Amino acid sequence: MQRMNAVLETVLARRSVRFGYDRSRPVPEDVLALVVRCGLAAPSSKNAQPWRFHVVTSPALLDDIASAMEAEPGLAGYVPHDPRTGAPYEHWQSTVGESAAVLRLVPAAIVVENRGVFSGGRTTLRDAAPAALAGALEGYAFECVGIGAAIENMWIAALSLDLSVSFAGDVGVAEGAVAQLLGLEGDLVGVLSLGYSDAPALPPRLSPPSTQTDEPVRWIRDHRIS
Repeated sequence: MQRMNAVLETVLARRSVRFGYDRSRPVPEDVLALVVRCGLAAPSSKNAQPWRFHVVTSPALLDDIASAMEAEPGLAGYVPHDPRTGAPYEHWQSTVGESAAVLRLVPAAIVVENRGVFSGGRTTLRDAAPAALAGALEGYAFECVGIGAAIENMWIAALSLDLSVSFAGDVGVAEGAVAQLLGLEGDLVGVLSLGYSDAPALPPRLSPPSTQTDEPVRWIRDHRIS
């Protein structure tokens, strides 16, 4: 059996930590710079590097972002929607309030922006002619894959530096306000909240989430799916 090492242990220990932070203990700037450097090292389609990272260490600004999220009238309904009907999925609940609360606890956050190097961003996609949309969506997916890799790189790097982390995509409920606060030019993807937390370690993840309807892994051997 393959032996574990520090990298594997860090990856498997990744968890979303949303409490126990000490905002009075700032994250050193050189630590944040190293975390961001790892994000910039992520792979991306065509090496297009579609991301832009906004490193926020101002407690007042983090509180302003949280307030903007909490002030949105549609926050209770900010959940994934079914593209076939346009209706929100009933089995997902809004976590905007929870995500805003985390921003009020942490001393630092990295707001992630998609520059839309292939797609031109969500507004361009919404306005695209049907004939152009299929190819444009593929480009958008490639942007998201690269940005996801960058987020995970930063997350694992932060864990290896004794930080606790959580990611919130639902900061997007206040995209307009956040864009004004930070000067975003592209799409707001989400925010990676970082800090030092005394939250107890969670047990190992033993099974897929309860909402998982299909097996998450399939092995294909000798032209057979198992």
